[in-house]
Amino acid sequence: MATAQVAPPILGQLATFPRKTAQRRLWAGVCLSVVIIGAGLMLHAEPALAQARGANPPVPAAKPAGPTPVVVPPISAEPISARLIIRLEQVERQAAELTGRIEVLEAELAKQQTVHKQLVQELEAERANKATISESTARVAEVSTVESSPAAPQEVQALVGEAPPAPAPPPGAEALFNAAQLALQRGDYLTAETNLNMLVTNFPTAPEGIEGRWLLGEARYVQSAWGPAAEAYLSYLDAAPQGRRASESLVRLAGAFGQLGNAKMRCSALGEYRRRTPNPDATLKARADAEAARSPCPTT
Repeated sequence: MATAQVAPPILGQLATFPRKTAQRRLWAGVCLSVVIIGAGLMLHAEPALAQARGANPPVPAAKPAGPTPVVVPPISAEPISARLIIRLEQVERQAAELTGRIEVLEAELAKQQTVHKQLVQELEAERANKATISESTARVAEVSTVESSPAAPQEVQALVGEAPPAPAPPPGAEALFNAAQLALQRGDYLTAETNLNMLVTNFPTAPEGIEGRWLLGEARYVQSAWGPAAEAYLSYLDAAPQGRRASESLVRLAGAFGQLGNAKMRCSALGEYRRRTPNPDATLKARADAEAARSPCPTT
């Protein structure tokens, strides 16, 4: 009986002994793992703690090789575009102004070239006329000298045959007019003027006499006899205000007055020419434009 009562408590203790041992071992393993993990964490955290305490200063970052790039802040494109547009407009205005000036200069150059060409032609004509007159005068003097010498009759006949015959006063208006034209073509202005004076005096109302007034003005004009030439042109305009030579006479009249220094009469003649001749031919227009370009006239 006694043995049966003692046995159960001892058997209970023996049953609980392995369980307690296993729990202790488990707690020992857990504690060991916690210690190991804490030690590892302390090892990893030690450099950071030392740097925080100032023991290990931070390692400076390596500087890149080469020059340091300069960062330029972006510039707004709107002000540059506005300035470019304004500049472009200024350039366009300047180009338009230069084009206008070039056109004006070209027009003036063309006008001056026309005037220069006309002056050159007139100068060459005057030189040719003077040379012809000098040659004729010298030939006449030579003939007169040879005629006065009885030693060379054959030479006298040869020279007389070469010299232009002196025009005899023709009886009719047509003959006088033709003789004057022929003398003008030869450059013999003195003979032409003599025949024309006879024509105008003897046949003032004949068609040849009226045309001869204008031709007389031409003969005087090429000799630079400005006053007599103006009188002849005015005489023609009085006799034939609507004649076929009226516009040409007005242009020549303006040139004669211009040479005489009478600007008022010159501009008046040019204004009358423009009024009477709205559509002149090319030759007359060029002559009138050259005369107008020599000196401006008031527009009013």
